[in-house]
Amino acid sequence: MGFGHGTEGGAMEEDDTEIQRRVLEEAFGESSDDDGPACSAADPSLSRQPIWESVAGIKGLWLCRDFLWIKQQSLLLSAIEREGWFSDNSHNQAMRFGDLPEWATELARLVREAACFGEVSFEASRGSNSEDQDAEETCPLPLNLLWREPLFDQLIANVYEPGNLCACGFDAL
Repeated sequence: MGFGHGTEGGAMEEDDTEIQRRVLEEAFGESSDDDGPACSAADPSLSRQPIWESVAGIKGLWLCRDFLWIKQQSLLLSAIEREGWFSDNSHNQAMRFGDLPEWATELARLVREAACFGEVSFEASRGSNSEDQDAEETCPLPLNLLWREPLFDQLIANVYEPGNLCACGFDAL
């Protein structure tokens, strides 16, 4: 699905805005009045705080398990599929630079929020002493990056069939 930028006046702009709103809603669910996710006593997973884990042996690599809820994952995958990047079976990678789709911008907002307000765990780095870590090493994203707008201006999306992950970690060759 593309986002047209018509020059026909207000009607086209309104249509584009409505399309963008629907895509975001499909990708991330209905918006609430505040910036955070709507918390519900019926669903305790909605109020969980992200926990970032430092990956031992790879300086600067962090893991945030269960970052997106199952529903968010499904909606995100649907939004990516609608981009049409992988309609040809011979393509398993797509790169975007500059202006990103709205769902990617929203995902970046969630990453920033999790980096700023999530917890940090050094349990994965057995050999490191958290007291010896400087400020840059105790935050999943460098502090100067956290305030950049946009947070990210490029993305790479990959499609893998079960069992076909690149064991070496170099999937962009």
